[in-house]
Amino acid sequence: MEGPTSSAVIAMDLKGMKDGDVAGFSAFNGDSGILSVVKEGEEKFIVFSTNEVSLDNKSKAITGVKKEEKKRIPLNSDKVFLRIDADFNLGKDLADFYYSTDQKNWTEMAKDYKMIFDYRRFFMGSKFAVFNYATKNTGGFVDVDFFRVTEAGK
Repeated sequence: MEGPTSSAVIAMDLKGMKDGDVAGFSAFNGDSGILSVVKEGEEKFIVFSTNEVSLDNKSKAITGVKKEEKKRIPLNSDKVFLRIDADFNLGKDLADFYYSTDQKNWTEMAKDYKMIFDYRRFFMGSKFAVFNYATKNTGGFVDVDFFRVTEAGK
């Protein structure tokens, strides 16, 4: 993710998803804000969730991950755009998450998600992550039509 502000959008074609598939976009560091498309049976949902990582202070080994689903909305489209706006200005380190089916009208899924950069835990900056995985059966897929990063507000 680029500072002091940046915005990234991905376009996904969801026609190849199978039951149990999860695909999406994340503001990723030790803790993550995650914007996903989840396929359950014949239905699809846009989901915002968080993952908070617990570490052993001495070895830095992961001792647990607290996963929490914050918001879920039905999705009736095979095409979706996911957007994350990041603000790294002093004292901020915030991300906002949106989705759209037309790339014109955006629905807010999460505002002011606090990104954590703690060099004592993970010496890495926040990054965008695009993902797709199966939870039931393999063989599903999404097409990521594009991934674009711009300075926020441009």
